[in-house]
Amino acid sequence: MDNQMSTFFENKTRVYITLVLVPFCLYFKSLFFEFSPMDDQWMVIKNADVLSDWKNINLFFTNPLVGLYYRPLFSVSLMFDFQIGKTTPFIYHFSNLTFHLISVILLYKLFLNLKVSAKTSFLLTLIFSVHPVLLHAVAWIPGRNDVLLTIFILSASIYLIKFFIEDKNLHLFLHFFFFFAAMLTKENACVVPLFFAVLAYNFKSSKKQSIKLILIWIITLACWFILRNMAVKSTLSIGPDVFESIKKFGMGLLIYIGKSIIPIQQSIFPTLKNSGIIAGFISLSILIVIFLKFGVKNKILAISGLVIFFSMISIPVWYGATGSSGEHYEHRIYLPLIGLLLFVSQINFNQTSHAFTYMLYAIALVFALKTFFRMNVYKTEMSFIDAGLKEAPDYYLFYAIKADKLLEQQNYAASIPYYNSAINMQPTRPQLYSARGYAYNEIGNKEGSISDFTKAIEITQNNADMYLNRCLAYKKFGEYENAAKDLAWLKKNAPKTIPPGLEEELNKQVYDLLEQKINKRISADPKNAVLYVERAKILLYKDKPDEALADLKHACELEPGNTAFKTYLDQLSSRVN
Repeated sequence: MDNQMSTFFENKTRVYITLVLVPFCLYFKSLFFEFSPMDDQWMVIKNADVLSDWKNINLFFTNPLVGLYYRPLFSVSLMFDFQIGKTTPFIYHFSNLTFHLISVILLYKLFLNLKVSAKTSFLLTLIFSVHPVLLHAVAWIPGRNDVLLTIFILSASIYLIKFFIEDKNLHLFLHFFFFFAAMLTKENACVVPLFFAVLAYNFKSSKKQSIKLILIWIITLACWFILRNMAVKSTLSIGPDVFESIKKFGMGLLIYIGKSIIPIQQSIFPTLKNSGIIAGFISLSILIVIFLKFGVKNKILAISGLVIFFSMISIPVWYGATGSSGEHYEHRIYLPLIGLLLFVSQINFNQTSHAFTYMLYAIALVFALKTFFRMNVYKTEMSFIDAGLKEAPDYYLFYAIKADKLLEQQNYAASIPYYNSAINMQPTRPQLYSARGYAYNEIGNKEGSISDFTKAIEITQNNADMYLNRCLAYKKFGEYENAAKDLAWLKKNAPKTIPPGLEEELNKQVYDLLEQKINKRISADPKNAVLYVERAKILLYKDKPDEALADLKHACELEPGNTAFKTYLDQLSSRVN
């Protein structure tokens, strides 16, 4: 059996097939998942006009994502998928899984290039391929950004090592190419030269090689910096309270360390509020104890593993620590996890023992099972939303999305409690008031509907859509005069937003109401000639000239000496006749 296992680890073809088949079978069902209700919507569905035309590819290099992120190659990957499958989720999930498989193979090759034993390289790569914390990067389409980043950095690292060994300019060029691609994929690639520098030290690069590399890194960073600054104006914030930000940063690191070793409390939207740090303390303690007890074989490689972990996770963790939502997405650990695995590969275990082998197989099996069962969270929009409500109960968005879905299903009453929760968490978002106002409108709650549309107008400072919503609500509930006021505002400030026929219909309803009111006044005061003249004007607007003429004649009979009434009567008589 020992010989069979040894033969397997030395047979690269079998190893590669296994490392592809295991994660492919594990993630196969994700190919048939839907889009999630989060970033997939604006990145793919609502961005179809841009993705459909190759001429728009330059926009990805000049316009940042949501005004914050410079990630053109990520957007290009979505454009490729769109050209093949349009808005069919299958092709996007297929690409995500394919990228993950490529990343797995490259990780195995990197371990081998770093002289990690074939067995340890296989087992650690197998654990990586099925690790539950990477699920968010593979099953959630926008998570591919970190998978692409990993592919480019692993490729750059492999060609860097080949450059150290063979000193060929082709390898140097490919290292530069993949490093630059990584920079165009995600911003935190800017710190990866720290890892490259440790590799250079480990492989004892020559002075000539070091100079070339330093120049290439500087040029790459400078080109990226110029391109990014031309597109993005935002920078990392230090937060309103530096010490509080540092505290949250440390807690964020513990969350990621914990999920890397003990993947519990997973969430599609993890924050400090819904994530514990106990697993992080335990995991960190385990790593320290193992390090002190067993030591490491190659200190430089062990350090390089820690460098890639902390350098690649620090920017995203700081971003989460200083952001308003404080999120620590799990897909951000995809690349840093490789650093921890590299560190583990250098621990002085007896890696030839059966116990070591079986332990790693057992870990891989447990991780694979957890990944398989948790994967269903990403299956449909509703499964994703329900998971968000359960795992991130402090985040407004999942309540809002749930409410929107119920609204789409015309389940108006059921949507209102979810809008209530979302508004309690985010009381300054006008869209929430507008949507809840629509729900109130549909169930006949006049006060709730008008109040919410008015609140939305106040927050947006006279948004035309909100005015139109309130106008329609006033119209529905019979407050035609108030509706007419909102319509007058729209005619003056945003005439293009007025639906065809609305003005005519509303005017008719307004004059019908005025006629009803004047009829009541006439019934109460039938000798008041002025009231008949007022009703005549209304009837004339409603294209009832004969009835208007009768009212004017009656007004003149009531006040025969009123010359103004007589003149008005003569004018109308001549028009009618």
